[in-house]
Amino acid sequence: MQKAQAQFTSPPGQGTPKGTAGGGSRPTQQCLQQSARQKALWAMAPTKFVGLTPRENPTVWVYVPTTTAQTLEFSLFTQDHEGVYQATLPVSASGLLKITVPKAAALETGKPYYWTVALICNPQQRTNDWVVGGWIRQQPFSADLQRRLVGATIAQQVKLYTQTGFWYEALNAYLDLQQTQPSTPNLSLLWTDLLKTAGLTAISAQGQLPPIAAPMPIVQSHR
Repeated sequence: MQKAQAQFTSPPGQGTPKGTAGGGSRPTQQCLQQSARQKALWAMAPTKFVGLTPRENPTVWVYVPTTTAQTLEFSLFTQDHEGVYQATLPVSASGLLKITVPKAAALETGKPYYWTVALICNPQQRTNDWVVGGWIRQQPFSADLQRRLVGATIAQQVKLYTQTGFWYEALNAYLDLQQTQPSTPNLSLLWTDLLKTAGLTAISAQGQLPPIAAPMPIVQSHR
């Protein structure tokens, strides 16, 4: 398995993650179409802290701009740079793309992991990959959070998840809300606050939520 193509940094409490959310490797951007020159590949992940998830098989999201690249590579690593999982997926549309960690690569509770997405601009020259990524850690909800979630609206859940560090869950809840209840009051403000909490100010500056692309089937995967 290939080594990580993005910089690893210290786990929670020992430094701020780097190489996340539009960071990492951006060698040439040669596979961006002309109309997308002002847009970037973004890992939807916190840049100021390690995002939490209650799930052993979490879902992560990446924003893919309009591109001539036909594939991307999703990789999951331990904090010690050891490869856990890798999959190649087709790129069929721009927008927010959903990637779910499979059961075979379930996260261990309390251990931070680093995930990356590499846009493969030239399959024959992988040094031209555009790589972004973020940190994630699986942690169960506290009894207090579970109690506060009971009876909460989806909008309230987004805020609760954000306040307690479960940023990935907050993002999933928000996207569910946006798709199922698009007339919810102050929806755009909730989106902006969610992004700013994670340090994704460049995305929040764009205003509107990017379109959600269709799920991508895994072409090949291995551990």
